[in-house]
Amino acid sequence: MTSKKSIRIRMRARRAALTPLGIRQASAKIQRAVMKLPEWAVARRVCVYLALPTEAQTWALLAACWKTGKQVLVPAYRKKVLRYDLARLRPEDPVKAGHWAVPEPACPRWATPNRVTPNWVSPTRVDMVVIPGLAFDRIGGRVGHGGGHYDRLLAGTALQQAFKVGLALECQIVERVPMNARDIRLDAVVTERAVYRRQMKSKIRNSKHEIRNNALT
Repeated sequence: MTSKKSIRIRMRARRAALTPLGIRQASAKIQRAVMKLPEWAVARRVCVYLALPTEAQTWALLAACWKTGKQVLVPAYRKKVLRYDLARLRPEDPVKAGHWAVPEPACPRWATPNRVTPNWVSPTRVDMVVIPGLAFDRIGGRVGHGGGHYDRLLAGTALQQAFKVGLALECQIVERVPMNARDIRLDAVVTERAVYRRQMKSKIRNSKHEIRNNALT
């Protein structure tokens, strides 16, 4: 099986060859596909990453959340504890380049065991989480940048039961991702060409939809 290291090298080269226009066009299709998912329709609290220029973009998803009253949470880096946590993001909140130049809220305030500030949220149930990555396979395997930050975030109380969706351009799909005990498999991966789902029922409560593989046309 191909190693994660070799997958990262190959995928970084592929992403470097992408054009901004190609990424925008593919991202528009990807985001429309996400918004057609039954899990999206019933989700009330959604965690969405703020994209780097070389990643599948998420601004249409954020705008749709705010328009329909979904609460938006985003990952942001806590330097004091060297890990990512969740912050609320509202339309008026400024965004800056954070750790590794990843966009995050400009003025985050942290949640503590005794007091939750207006921006930072205590562990609670998130319905759906939208996840970036360097590479994915069709059964929810994911390769990140190697720090394990997203796997630790996904293992936290807030995201454990969330429906987990990876966003990728089709060129980021590989035959099989090597997984270890710490890796968390996603429920679906959405590209500009298809929605790849694991064979399981929706984790969103009150959803009456059956999960199945869907090809986009």
